[in-house]
Amino acid sequence: MNRSAVGTLVVTVTIGATLTGQAVTTQLGITEGRAKEAVFDSFMAGAVSLAGKAEVFTAAPPQARAAMVAAATTLARAFVESDEFKRRYADHREANGPDPLPAEQTAAQVLAKQRAGFEQQVEALRKQFVDDAITPEQKATLEEGFEAMRARFTEMEKGPQRAEMETMLKGQRAEQVAGHAAATKEFNTMFPTDPRALVAMRLRQFLDTTNNLDFSARLVEQGKVQKFADPELEARPSEWKMCFRAGKFATDAAREFARKWLAEL
Repeated sequence: MNRSAVGTLVVTVTIGATLTGQAVTTQLGITEGRAKEAVFDSFMAGAVSLAGKAEVFTAAPPQARAAMVAAATTLARAFVESDEFKRRYADHREANGPDPLPAEQTAAQVLAKQRAGFEQQVEALRKQFVDDAITPEQKATLEEGFEAMRARFTEMEKGPQRAEMETMLKGQRAEQVAGHAAATKEFNTMFPTDPRALVAMRLRQFLDTTNNLDFSARLVEQGKVQKFADPELEARPSEWKMCFRAGKFATDAAREFARKWLAEL
């Protein structure tokens, strides 16, 4: 399950009170800007981004938790629908999308680059002739080697090897194009161009994750922690467990908000 499915809504369950009023904000020791960061990170990173003092939420009675969630989700939606969020989302997509497809290369370009690199090496070696004590015979041998290499380049540029290289390059290009297309498709699925599509995806995932959540599930003591008696429930993701700990009132409030928001997208 995609962890960000729950991150968007559960973050308001666990730190939801951060946006309910100045008094609660001060009590939790968090600014509105940090709360926005938590919401944005939950949408983008696929994980819950926590901020503030969660104990303020967990210490509240069930009805108060639900009120916190209702207020927080309302303000979270206002942020998500703002121009600020849209700009940041566009920046996120631009910074994290697939690398651009590299320019296609021809055999002529590859061979020309190889020849140019070889000639640079030749010039570097010739400069060493002045400093190194080599005999005229040694110098002549080196020059013969240079000419032999130039002849090989000419053969590759005009002979059958060039056609073989063209075939190889075309195959590599086809793989590059296919790989780039697949990466682009995957990225656009994860982060659609329209931020509303991302919101809809996260809301659906949240509703799927919290559907039929059994708040009466039995917990057992294991050392200093409590775990679900049912191994299947214990294997559930951390976001599901966070909803369980938040309680029915808070989770129901988040689910009701998610349903209404989704219906209006």
